[in-house]
Amino acid sequence: MHIPRSASLIILSLALLSLPIRAEWMEASGEATIINGNTAQAREEAINQAVSYATLSTGIQISSEQQTSNGNLTQNNFAINRNAQAISIQLVSERIQGNKIYVSLRLDLNDDPTQQCPNGQLKAAILIPQAQIKDRTQLRYGQLSGFEEVISEKLGSVIEDYSSTGFSHTHAKELLDIKQDLVDIRGYRLPSWLSEITDSQYILQPQIMDISMEPVQATFLGFWDEAPLRQFQFKLSLYHGISGEEVWSKSYSTSAPWEFEEQAIIAPNTDRFWRSSYGKNITKLMQQATHDLDSTLNCRPLLGQVVSRQADRIILNLGRKHGIRVGDKFQVVLQQNLPDRLNEMRAVATKSRATVKIEQVSEESSTAVLLDQNAAYNVQINDIALKI
Repeated sequence: MHIPRSASLIILSLALLSLPIRAEWMEASGEATIINGNTAQAREEAINQAVSYATLSTGIQISSEQQTSNGNLTQNNFAINRNAQAISIQLVSERIQGNKIYVSLRLDLNDDPTQQCPNGQLKAAILIPQAQIKDRTQLRYGQLSGFEEVISEKLGSVIEDYSSTGFSHTHAKELLDIKQDLVDIRGYRLPSWLSEITDSQYILQPQIMDISMEPVQATFLGFWDEAPLRQFQFKLSLYHGISGEEVWSKSYSTSAPWEFEEQAIIAPNTDRFWRSSYGKNITKLMQQATHDLDSTLNCRPLLGQVVSRQADRIILNLGRKHGIRVGDKFQVVLQQNLPDRLNEMRAVATKSRATVKIEQVSEESSTAVLLDQNAAYNVQINDIALKI
C-alpha cells in the first residue's frame, strides 16, 4: 500500500480513572459511515471511536499522538507509558461492508497499583432531571421540539454506558422548579427530598446555555451556500443528595456544521440527528463530561441511607447496581438536622457503634441485620450507612 509522505496526527487525550490491579488484554471495536466515498476519513473516525470506547469503559488514561496517513495507522503497534502504566495498542482487523467501515483494536493494560480505592469502587445513583435552557428562541432553528428532554435522556444513556462511578436515574420529563438565580447563589442547597423520593445519591442538573447559529451568507435564491456552524454549550452541576450542596460544576462547548436543510424540521430523538456532525460532537462532550464526573466521584465514599427498619433488620437504598454484595458490612452514622443562623436545616452526622451486615440484595436496595443490639436502639430512618 502506498503511503503519502504527509501524515495527519490524531491527538487522543482521554483521561479516565483507575482500574483494579491486574494486567489483561481487552478488545474494542469502532465503526463509521463512509460519506461521499471518503474511506480514509471514515477509518480515522472508526479508530477514534474504538480507542475512545476502550478508554472510557475501562478507566485507563491515554495521552498520545497516533500517526495516520489517509486514515491508515502507519504503525500497527505503539506503546504508552504513564504513571507506571504500560499500554500497548494493536490494530487487529479492518472490514468494509457497504457504506460502513469496521475496525477492531486490542489493548494490553498494566495498572498503576497506587490509584486503587479502598474497599472497591461503589456506584452512585445520579438523578438527571430535564435540562434547563437559557434561551428558548434558539430552538426555532430546526424546530427542535423536546430538545431539553432528549439531552437529559442522552446524558443518562452516556453515563450508563461509560461511567465507572455512577448510573443514571433519568427523569427527563420532570423539570426542577428552581429559579436559576437562586442556584447561582454561593452556598445554595437543593432540598433533600429530591434524592429521597428517587433514592439517588446525587442530582446532576444540565443547563443548555447556547445552541445558536453562526451568521451565514445566503445565495441568490436564499439557500445556504454552505452548512452554517451551530453552537452547543451546556453546563452541568452536581449536587449531593443528602446535604444538597454543590460538589462539582463545569461548562462544555463545541460547534459543528448544521447539515440539515434550512427549513427542515428536525426531531432530536432520531438517529438522523445523532449521526450528524452536530449530534456526534454533543455525544463527545457528554463522554468527556462523564470522565470529569468520574474524576470527581472516584474514591469518594458512597453514602447510603436507612429507608426502613423493623426490629434488628434495616433496609438500605443501596443495591446490586451500586455494587453491594451479600456479606458486605456497613457502619451506621446517626443523622441529625440542626438549624443554622438563617434557620435552615443542616445535616449533622454522629458516629455510632451500630454495624450491619448485608443479608439480601435487590437491584437498588438491600436488607441488613444489626450485629450489635445494644448499639442499635438509636438507629432511625434516614440515618447514613457507610461501607467498611
